[in-house]
Amino acid sequence: MSIDAGDFAARLKAAQNDPNREERLRQDRARRRRKVGLWAGAGVVLAGGFAFWLSDVMGGERPANEPFAAGALDEALWPDAWPLTTAIPFRGSPAALWDRSDVPGSMPPPTARPVGKLSEEEVTEGLTAVGDFVREANTSAEGTAGERPESALTLLAPDDPARRDLEAALAHPAQDRSPLETFTRFDPAEVVVLDDTRVKGSMTYEATPDGDLLVHADYTFVYAVTKTEGGWEVRPYREEVARVVVRRRLSATVREGKLVLGPSTYVIGNDACPTRGDGFIHPLFSKEAAKVKDAKRFDPYAPGTPLATAPAGTCLTPSRT
Repeated sequence: MSIDAGDFAARLKAAQNDPNREERLRQDRARRRRKVGLWAGAGVVLAGGFAFWLSDVMGGERPANEPFAAGALDEALWPDAWPLTTAIPFRGSPAALWDRSDVPGSMPPPTARPVGKLSEEEVTEGLTAVGDFVREANTSAEGTAGERPESALTLLAPDDPARRDLEAALAHPAQDRSPLETFTRFDPAEVVVLDDTRVKGSMTYEATPDGDLLVHADYTFVYAVTKTEGGWEVRPYREEVARVVVRRRLSATVREGKLVLGPSTYVIGNDACPTRGDGFIHPLFSKEAAKVKDAKRFDPYAPGTPLATAPAGTCLTPSRT
């Protein structure tokens, strides 16, 4: 339908000269304000409903390390303060990119070359023996489960005084004579080690004045453990995990295919204060770790991490695992 230009102009002029024009404009503005108010009120109601739902999901006040509505957020995106689970046990850890200790080639030795009077083949055999000992001492199923680490002990020279000391420490552990100085061990009544231990490290070697091969090893192992009983099921079928970092440096001389142990140092990250001297690592889970106050903290992944056992009764708390 066409609109006559003259008629439109006449209507516009009449509206401008209408004595009730201001009142109609005022009423129109009032109607618009009421509509805006109704929409805003609806938004408040929706926000309030969401807040009520969120409060209900959270179940009231919860600690920072306990996830609320965990199923609504992919576990890979959880904040570091939230607990670890068996789904992603190395979430947020540098060790997530390390090799699994049970994978062939995860602890590759350095290139073997003749040194002193030793041939390349003899150096290769010596490096393999030391690598096997480090692996068995820290990752064997019987050793980490608190049993006697036979696979590691058989690699040591039977007349080595260090071996006799280790045998005594395993049989009768004490605060000043702990098998943890060489072996990684957990109490099977307390925790279970997952089959996903991570490892990173290296070896160097040289010839001794007597013509033997002297190997220096420096390795870090990271363990994921769950409680044997009564673990926290953070999500359905996903139990809480604690991580433990163990770094070791040791020296071993290879004589006739067997190892004679030399000086060693180690540090353990996330172990309860070692006052009982029972020869086991006692990991702290998230709620237990949150209660640790005023402990000396260190970064087990830092290049300059001091490798020295703590004095008796001293706790070393890692800043991360």
